[in-house]
Amino acid sequence: MYNFSHEIPEDPRGNSLPLMRCPTNKPITGIVTSDDLIGTNTHYYRGRTIPCDTESCPACSEGFPWRWHSYVSLYSPSSHRTVLFEMTARAAEPLKVYRDAYGTLRGCRLTAKRSNSSPNSQVNIQTQRADLQEIALPAEPNLLEALSIIWNIELPSISVAGIEKQMPRASVRRNQLLRKSTMQKSTTASQSQSPNGDGSSDVDK
Repeated sequence: MYNFSHEIPEDPRGNSLPLMRCPTNKPITGIVTSDDLIGTNTHYYRGRTIPCDTESCPACSEGFPWRWHSYVSLYSPSSHRTVLFEMTARAAEPLKVYRDAYGTLRGCRLTAKRSNSSPNSQVNIQTQRADLQEIALPAEPNLLEALSIIWNIELPSISVAGIEKQMPRASVRRNQLLRKSTMQKSTTASQSQSPNGDGSSDVDK
């Protein structure tokens, strides 16, 4: 049975989250709603960031270097908007310290700022406990599910597979059909994303 509606859904793609990297023009501030971060090795390959498929990775086979990226869900109380925030391992270190101190990242107020105006400059992150007396945080999203939508990967093929750099690490396995589809799309709209640029606006915008 097919269902139609006169109303436009708030999220037409299901449990997806817009991906955000630290912009160059101003700091980004928000409250983490995920209990922990999740990360995996990635490649900048054919114009976009893709996860490293440890079993048969086309980027690895062509000699492209990998880099570990991590993700948390970040919520803005002013705009009521939640994004999937991407960080390198070095940038994420303050979150590890916060998590070890409080047992969770949920409720952490995160402020990220680049060291200069370059889109690939170092990202510095500051953390502190948020005052949640008048803020109702949204439910914790499924980070793996959000990443599977961004990367066009079947959810059963992406899972938490241990610890890397003392942080949870995602394991990604893609079948040939999905890989072919993803590579074909790599030269389309997603090509406009730079590996660490400001392809998105501030979460508080």
